[in-house]
Amino acid sequence: MRRRIHLRGHRSTPPHSDEEAGRRTEALLRRLPEREWTVLGDLDPRHAVDHVLVGPSGVFAIASHLPPGAGGRVRDGVLWLRHDHDPRADRPQGAINRHVLDGARALHREIRSRTGRGPEVHPVVVLWCEFPQRVAESSRIAFVHGRDLPAWVAHRPLELDEPGRAEIVRALRAMPAHDRARGSRHLPRPHIPSTARPRRAA
Repeated sequence: MRRRIHLRGHRSTPPHSDEEAGRRTEALLRRLPEREWTVLGDLDPRHAVDHVLVGPSGVFAIASHLPPGAGGRVRDGVLWLRHDHDPRADRPQGAINRHVLDGARALHREIRSRTGRGPEVHPVVVLWCEFPQRVAESSRIAFVHGRDLPAWVAHRPLELDEPGRAEIVRALRAMPAHDRARGSRHLPRPHIPSTARPRRAA
């Protein structure tokens, strides 16, 4: 049976759609082989992510989104959302990149400070919407359709051996409460605004 990190402190409540996205993502992640993969949730709001996944392919900081509108695409490493399949209604969502990248960097610093290891923490945005690209990777961040997430992480190059994975998981689970909830200057979870255009008056 897996343990989860239960962290103290205030966490702003994300929009209902993103709560549902997080539940969908966790349900899929739990299907990965437990012997190789560990899923950690209930993270400090400073990290601005829903789950940390630790496995043979590395450490992943995962934020899940179920955006409003018809779907999205990634261009030059930035998510653009559209409404009603109208490309003129596309809107860039750069705040998502900033928050997930900052969260991955914060987790990297914590792991390094507690273990002396410096594994890369891969920022991942999981999308539960129409996303024809399925997977869009840049040098800094990856966007993955929810249903493709388990296969995507499982087929990435190996980065961590079993002792390394165990050490990282122990460090994350053993974070002292005063460190886990320290300070109120945390990273707020980005809200994805509706991409719908206002209707013109008749």
